[in-house]
Amino acid sequence: MSKVKHLRPSIRPWNRVKTEIVAEYRVFEIERHAIVDGDGKPRMDVNTFRFPDWCNVIAITPEQELVLVWQYRFGTGTMSLELPGGCVDPGEEPLVAAGRELAEEAGYALGPAGLTHLTTFEANPAMQANLCHTYVAEGARPTASQHFDDLEELEVCLVALDDLPALLDEGIVRHGLIVAALETFLRRRSGQKNA
Repeated sequence: MSKVKHLRPSIRPWNRVKTEIVAEYRVFEIERHAIVDGDGKPRMDVNTFRFPDWCNVIAITPEQELVLVWQYRFGTGTMSLELPGGCVDPGEEPLVAAGRELAEEAGYALGPAGLTHLTTFEANPAMQANLCHTYVAEGARPTASQHFDDLEELEVCLVALDDLPALLDEGIVRHGLIVAALETFLRRRSGQKNA
């Protein structure tokens, strides 16, 4: 049972009364929505992005190293240190996608325990409806070469698990979705040690 009191807003949700796709791109679409507020009053149209769900994997080797990848990010124009992960394909389960992405991006296979679900959160609810699913893979091991999409080039970086707090505190890992996943992992891991 949750220790947090169940919270409910006193305002009513707004509703989409009409939706149309106004642009389609390789990995996302832009939708325009006619909106009415909780009282039924029309408001300005809003645009949102439609993305598939995403997944990422906190892969830990038998030597207690975290498997990370460096990759160039077009939005910031910089190299970014991240967890292996990517899009969940249509009809694919997030768990399956996470194992696939770990193999493709890092060339690592799951350990004997497979994947354990850590958390699922909204990527950016102001403009997107997709979810980001995070899994933990204990005992991950290198097995094969990486397989990249046309716009990918990644370099594997192994980091001692004990150095993870410094990666976050020093701003070496800056991708918001990755930071959220790693902070959740650290908090739950700390709670297990203290139990």
